[in-house]
Amino acid sequence: MAILHNEHLRRRVMLRPVHTFGRHPASSRTVLQEADVSKLHALVRWNGQQWEICDQSRNGTYVSGDKLLSGQWRALKVGDVIRFAASNEAQWTVSDLEAPCVCLFALDEPCQIRTLHPDENLLPHADAAEVNIYRADERWLLDRIDRVDELADGDCVRIDQQLWEFVQGEALDATQEVSPPSALLESTQALQFDFRLSQNEEHASLDVHVGQQVISLGERIHHYTLATLARQRLRDARQGIEPPSQGWIALDNLARMLGVDPPYINIQMFRARQQISRALPSARQPASLFERRRGEIRFGDHPFRIMKGITEEGRFPYALQ
Repeated sequence: MAILHNEHLRRRVMLRPVHTFGRHPASSRTVLQEADVSKLHALVRWNGQQWEICDQSRNGTYVSGDKLLSGQWRALKVGDVIRFAASNEAQWTVSDLEAPCVCLFALDEPCQIRTLHPDENLLPHADAAEVNIYRADERWLLDRIDRVDELADGDCVRIDQQLWEFVQGEALDATQEVSPPSALLESTQALQFDFRLSQNEEHASLDVHVGQQVISLGERIHHYTLATLARQRLRDARQGIEPPSQGWIALDNLARMLGVDPPYINIQMFRARQQISRALPSARQPASLFERRRGEIRFGDHPFRIMKGITEEGRFPYALQ
């Protein structure tokens, strides 16, 4: 989480494990506009223990007044002033030198950093979440309930009216996640969701079928929420409601049915999709596990069965017998 700031330009940058400065956008992570700056002017890197800088330019790089020898690495310290070539506008102050990490970096004032945990990041607050950011199948994902996007380094994310930059600052030797065994499943096989409820409905488990294989996701509170949404879709199908109108339920009504506060529904939806995305390879992620429109939500257009006790309660798509 190393940060450089430029008072003249009123600009801050967070360093990546290998960070380039220069005038050419194709070769520079941070682009400098000054005419005497080289296309690739300097490199900054995390060597596993500290941050260091190396000059690559024709017109020189200076650290606290000392000109660096070309090709020589120099350790940085907080308070160092880095000047790229002669221009005072290309003068940056080192304000932080923590090790690199995956985080959100606030682009608005004041300077804020939100370190991201691979398992779950309910933002802006855990009890009133708009989004969930997590890692699955070696990718960082941004879940907004109605859509999931893969995050790339440098992407901008607006959360609760604040703009953040996604910084994938993993060290170069960081161990990558091992894909789950389900990654070996064929991408052409269809998914089916099987909900299993106890007779008193105090327990709910979920199995996901991919072709002939079954991925058991165990018993979770959010599986009952999913089953409740699936029941609504099944009920509408049995009543002959057209597919585009099937299954929609107001979030407030769903919360009352489950005896929880409406914001908690979002948290359960985030955790359900997170669990399913981690169990399946990226090629088999279900499109639109949930669908959402203003104030309403429904289970996506996926085949499912609901079992209560040992009896099948119903299945979707529903067909008249």
